[in-house]
Amino acid sequence: MAAAGRSGLSVTPSRARTALAIGAAVLAMLIYASQFVLSRWSMQRTLSLWDLAALRFTVAGLVSLPVLLRHRPAGAVAWRRVAALSVAAGAPYTLIMYAGLVLAPAAHGAVIVTGVTAVVTTALAWLWFGVRPWPARMAGLVLVVIGLALVGSPGVGGGGGHAWLGDALFIVAGVLFALFTVGARHWRVDPLPATAAVWVLALPYVPIYAAVAGPRVLEAPRGEVVFQALFQGLGVAIAALALYAWAIRVLGDARAALFMPLVPVFGVLLGVAVLDEVPAAVQVVGIAGVTLGMALAARRA
Repeated sequence: MAAAGRSGLSVTPSRARTALAIGAAVLAMLIYASQFVLSRWSMQRTLSLWDLAALRFTVAGLVSLPVLLRHRPAGAVAWRRVAALSVAAGAPYTLIMYAGLVLAPAAHGAVIVTGVTAVVTTALAWLWFGVRPWPARMAGLVLVVIGLALVGSPGVGGGGGHAWLGDALFIVAGVLFALFTVGARHWRVDPLPATAAVWVLALPYVPIYAAVAGPRVLEAPRGEVVFQALFQGLGVAIAALALYAWAIRVLGDARAALFMPLVPVFGVLLGVAVLDEVPAAVQVVGIAGVTLGMALAARRA
């Protein structure tokens, strides 16, 4: 890097590299949003939430195992931290999110999980570490909270069946992922081995599932099983994270974070196109509020 500075070469990313990083960030957000829609689509057809979890944990865990073996956490303290992070972003988080998708529309998951993560992450950083949010971020998060209330209002009012319970599960999932975000930042955990450990530590679920469920997943349509195994285990768990991490490296964390509001936008559009889940007018207003609030909160002070 010093040699590049002496030779007068710029370290600013080229236009082509920047464009590729922007594309990577958009694709990562599309994959993250798609998990809500495609998971609910499959659960409405043949596979249960337990089946999808087994497919995700098997593929992601086996792919991550060599990474964890090469970058093992050093010491008991590091292992305790990794275990805590695996609860917040691994098997418990995934199962709670899937359970929410059984009861509530996919768009609710894309909006609520993402919005709650942003709000709770800021609150925890303020309460625990004294990182006070700047006024624009605070205004954006207030808008997110208002939007979340509007998104969940039809279900709470009794017109959405058990959707309110699914929304509550999405809130729990958002809180868990916020704990993962704050913990990873505070402990300065390397994202690659941390992510690998999250999925490797989810592998014990697989033999328990196999003992209880038997050959049920093998009796499902083979094409759907293969697709979900690749999408859940490689696409969501591995590829989306790698794409977003590369976008952060090229664009910087502040600019990369500006793409996060695309998750609820993609989630709503895909929910309408794939599942025919059209949100009510008040929910559209709430989704717009969450998206605008996240965009405002993601900007630098």
